[in-house]
Amino acid sequence: MKVRLLSVFRVLTTLGMLVTCQLSMAASPSMNFELPRLDGSAFIRLNDYAGRPVLLNFWGSECPPCVAELPLLFSQAQRHPGIQFLGIAVDPRATATRFLARMQPTYPQLIALTQPDVLMRRFGNKLGGLPYTVIVNGQHEICNSHLGEVDEKWLSSAIAACSGGAPAMSSKGANR
Repeated sequence: MKVRLLSVFRVLTTLGMLVTCQLSMAASPSMNFELPRLDGSAFIRLNDYAGRPVLLNFWGSECPPCVAELPLLFSQAQRHPGIQFLGIAVDPRATATRFLARMQPTYPQLIALTQPDVLMRRFGNKLGGLPYTVIVNGQHEICNSHLGEVDEKWLSSAIAACSGGAPAMSSKGANR
């Protein structure tokens, strides 16, 4: 009887440890951030979008693939209202602001004022390359990521996979 109880205890302990590990991964504070909007009007935290999938796009104005993909991201943000898009500039504020003045962003643009490489690593970009796009699910666990210029095919499938398959709103002329 003691052996059987000991075995049950070990199984329950193991299961408890697994549940604890899964819960701690889902609620990892390292996945949160607080960054200023590029215009300086407010700070945005990832936790502001609790329960909602979020697409983070790290970009720089001197990065040709970053510049090339921004119009597609701006149009896709309007087609996918169920997912929050956030741009994260790695340039100095004045440079990023001047660059975006020529664009028409459709979602908040933030700036990583210090150590953007540390933030990118936290979200899975071990190489620190740009552009880098990562989608976190509603529990803010990394669901999908892409280093390099994204295209509409990748965005559509990644968004569907990370947001429970919610269909995009139809939009004429949304293709690049």
